[in-house]
Amino acid sequence: ARNITLTGSVNSDRERFAGMDFSKQRMAIGARINASSKALLSIDINHGDEIRYVASPFLGSTTGVNLGVTLRPSSRLQSDVSVITNRFRDLRSGEQVFDVKIYYVQTTYQFTDRLLVRNILEHNTLNGTLGLNLLGTYRVNAGTVFFVGYDDRYRQSDRIVPGVFADDQYRRINRAVFAKFSYLFRR
Repeated sequence: ARNITLTGSVNSDRERFAGMDFSKQRMAIGARINASSKALLSIDINHGDEIRYVASPFLGSTTGVNLGVTLRPSSRLQSDVSVITNRFRDLRSGEQVFDVKIYYVQTTYQFTDRLLVRNILEHNTLNGTLGLNLLGTYRVNAGTVFFVGYDDRYRQSDRIVPGVFADDQYRRINRAVFAKFSYLFRR
C-alpha cells in the first residue's frame, strides 16, 4: 500500500519471420499506483513497430493501452477490471488493419482458506465474442483440490457464419459444465 511505480523502456530489435528481416523500434511506459490496501490502479502504454504475422508479412505500427483497476473492499473479495486496446496500422498505406478492445472482469471471493469462487467476464470487440466463466474451488490439503465450473461462450451472430444471420445479436456458441479432482501422489 501507498506506493507508486513508474517504468519505461525503449527497444530496438531485429526479427526474422517467413524468410524476411524486420527492424523494429518500440517504446513503453507504465505506472502502478497502489493508493491503499483497497485499490490499485495501473496503466501501460506501448507504441512502435510490429510485424503483421500473415502469409505475406509486413511491418506495421501498433499502439496499445492497458488500463486496470484492482479493488479489494475486504480481505476475502477482490475484483480486477481491465481494458486492453491495440491498434495496428499498415505503414505502407497508412490504413488501419485492426482496432481491438478487450474488456475483462475477474472477481474472486474467498469464503474460507479452502473454499473460493471465481467469476471471469470477457468481451472481445475484434472477433465479437463474450465469455462467462464461473469456477468453484475446494482445497482439501496442499496437494488435493476439487474444482467445479461453468463456462458459456457467445459470439455476434453475423460473425458466426457471415451472410446467414442478418443481425449482430449474441448467440451461444459453446457451453460447458465441468468438474476436476486433482491429487498429488507422493513417495
